[in-house]
Amino acid sequence: MKPSVPCAASLLLALASGVHAGELEWLAGHWCGQRGKTFSEETWMAPRGGLLVGMHRDTREGKAIGFEFMRIAQQEGRWVFLAQPGGGAVTTFPAEHMARDRVVFANPAHDFPKRVIYSRPDADTLHARVDDGCDDGKAMEWTWRRDCVAPPRE
Repeated sequence: MKPSVPCAASLLLALASGVHAGELEWLAGHWCGQRGKTFSEETWMAPRGGLLVGMHRDTREGKAIGFEFMRIAQQEGRWVFLAQPGGGAVTTFPAEHMARDRVVFANPAHDFPKRVIYSRPDADTLHARVDDGCDDGKAMEWTWRRDCVAPPRE
């Protein structure tokens, strides 16, 4: 299926962003929430030395069902998201667009996802979306609260 023109254009228009100290500070923290029986947590260390280190964990009914190691690093004058779902091989997503409380990372050559988007609609909420590169295409989304309380251990 051929992508729509706006989608294709958005993938091709990478807006290189110069790296500035503190521009991803808003991502730092412990974020978590529950959807159905799945409890998700994502933790990001504050940027220091050109690097943010993050991790994600999903648990259901007292058992771990998934995890991911993540980094956002300065490379060649821009931020790059490096994902390792399940601790596997690294996939890189260079920053395509950065704004206050929102960052879009994209790798149009990757199968899925092609984009990783983080946004913070308010001080205590973090929203994450991975998608096929189109605003109206295949996507997975999460919304977390800062420092929420984990369910009791089983």
